[in-house]
Amino acid sequence: MQTFEYKVVPAPNRSKRIKGVKGTAGRFAAVLTETMNEQAAEGWEYLRSDSLPVEEKPGLLKSRVETYQTVLVFRRTVVADETTAMAGYIEDQTDMVEAEPDPVVEPAHTPESAQEPTELPAEPAVSSDWAETTEYPADPPMTSQAEDSPFAQPENAADDPATR
Repeated sequence: MQTFEYKVVPAPNRSKRIKGVKGTAGRFAAVLTETMNEQAAEGWEYLRSDSLPVEEKPGLLKSRVETYQTVLVFRRTVVADETTAMAGYIEDQTDMVEAEPDPVVEPAHTPESAQEPTELPAEPAVSSDWAETTEYPADPPMTSQAEDSPFAQPENAADDPATR
């Protein structure tokens, strides 16, 4: 299982003047690039940026104000040791325990109803003759509906507009 550790860095608020870069957007992009490259040199991979709400008290007598801070999230892979995290706390006690044979426990008298049957009963023979000989009742007569009803049924096939 691959695990990561994360680092959160505040995104730059102001852009620096960099020689050859013009415009606010270009200077801001250059500062972001510099920040990301510094973190990458330390082994951190850029993951994402987030803007999160933060409550702050701007002055001594002023009420709290909610502002948004933009942060850059980086991660890197943590190399896990071959030993477990608790390896230093767990002592190996396999040589202290002698191998003892497992005691054989014979069950006390069990009632016959609890014992498994030795032979399964034969399956009953099923005949399909009953479906052929069974007489089903005729469908009940249809009730007449008004002619303008969507459920109206024609009295006979000659009245059915679909068959014309």
